[in-house]
Amino acid sequence: MGVNRFEDLRVWQAAKTQCDRVGALINRPEFLTDRPLRDQMNDASISVTLNIAEGFLRRKDGETSQFLRYAFASNGELKAAFYVAEGRKYISRESFSALIDSNEAIARMLRRWQSTLTVDQKNTQRFGVRGRTKDQGPGPRTPDQGRTEDQGRTEDQGRTKDQAPRPKD
Repeated sequence: MGVNRFEDLRVWQAAKTQCDRVGALINRPEFLTDRPLRDQMNDASISVTLNIAEGFLRRKDGETSQFLRYAFASNGELKAAFYVAEGRKYISRESFSALIDSNEAIARMLRRWQSTLTVDQKNTQRFGVRGRTKDQGPGPRTPDQGRTEDQGRTEDQGRTKDQAPRPKD
């Protein structure tokens, strides 16, 4: 028996609970004075929940994988915000630990789901998804290919012969 609604997904339920906890957390007085952190946490927690739902509704492995990557990234962003909140003493060490445990459980569920998707090479190029087949699992992370060192600004090579000379100031 399969899942027919995103609301039935355990990962979505966990993300929704996390989002609700963040909603309650950011209404505490400590967060009311730190609007950038509050807004970032709110946006990230909402993004996790919405991207899981949208990924489920896409019904194509390549597209689903892309939205699960977005959800995973937003979940990581929220985890970083929990560290910031704990460092600023907005949350207790105990609350922090519970939030991190929940966040990491969501990350594991997202990765497990992603590992079950088959992303063919045609969709990989179209959607920018680097997927692995069901048999391969998530696989090891590799360094980004094709990135270059910052080369700095290019010197002006002057005007081409087709261009009119610049007027003097």
